[in-house]
Amino acid sequence: MTSPLFLTINVVGVGRKSGKTKLIQGLVRELIRKSYRVSAVKHISKGTFDTVHKDTWEHLHAGACPVIAVSASEVVSIKKVANPSLEDGLKEVPREVDLVLVEGFKGSENPKIIAAQSLSEVEELMREVTRVIAISGPLTLEKESPTSFRNIPILELGELVPLVERMILENVVKTLPGVNCRRCGFESCSAMAQAILEGKASINQCKTLREKEVALKVDGERVYLSEFPKNFVRNTILGMIKTLKGVGEKPSKISLELTLD
Repeated sequence: MTSPLFLTINVVGVGRKSGKTKLIQGLVRELIRKSYRVSAVKHISKGTFDTVHKDTWEHLHAGACPVIAVSASEVVSIKKVANPSLEDGLKEVPREVDLVLVEGFKGSENPKIIAAQSLSEVEELMREVTRVIAISGPLTLEKESPTSFRNIPILELGELVPLVERMILENVVKTLPGVNCRRCGFESCSAMAQAILEGKASINQCKTLREKEVALKVDGERVYLSEFPKNFVRNTILGMIKTLKGVGEKPSKISLELTLD
């Protein structure tokens, strides 16, 4: 299993004074205090992170990849990538992280939080971004700040944290099969998801995810089977195979594809 469990949320705003960075800092502090593992990705729209003609820049442009810089308190890895995307950045995030907060990347399909100083900024952003889950930032400090905008909640930091926590849990639940087979030792997939977030379980304990014996896909999407339908499919296919001529008695792998159009 190579797909990451972490939830990714983009924090977007208009200009450099919208409050994006401060909002992310607040979320990071509050969620880490609650023992969540949080990573951050910053979009640098112009220029480069590395300083031109510094030693690391020279090493990188000589062809070294990656270039590792070690200071008294940091380790930085720098790679040269043609037209890097957000996905390229997310590949560098450790799998054990619960949440990645991305500053910028308005065109992403990830859920988004708008950081804004005014409703006019919110209106401007709503014309170019999708999947907005909440609005926050300096706007919430106004005395007569509204509670919503086009049915999207306007939330202070303290109100935003529970929303993000709920999304983190829902994301882990969604990653699990949802068959509630209890073979992992938990009563349900939701209970296991909560244990994973608390560091008391690993997704590798999910036996259904690890199984390779019967894998059913519908329109390319894996459908997880509980014990009865899994055994029914397996025994039916094996029974049918035994009646066919020219097929070995003990095949190691069987693939069946049905096109219904």
